Amino acid sequence: MKKLLHSKWTSVDKCNGWIHYQVRNVLINKKQVELYAVCKKSVSLITNVKDLRNKSRWLPGWKDL
Repeated sequence: MKKLLHSKWTSVDKCNGWIHYQVRNVLINKKQVELYAVCKKSVSLITNVKDLRNKSRWLPGWKDL
């Protein structure tokens, strides 16, 4: 799970108005990650690692949709 730190992700649907996110923190005990919007670092969200690997919600890297 540590390898997720600083990884880049694209949300298929906008989350808080943004689609490009980067992992800020890995919460190992809860199996969650904290992501922040790349264009506005004050916007963040916490999601389960399981949801992050769901390709219908998140894509690895920054993609043009």
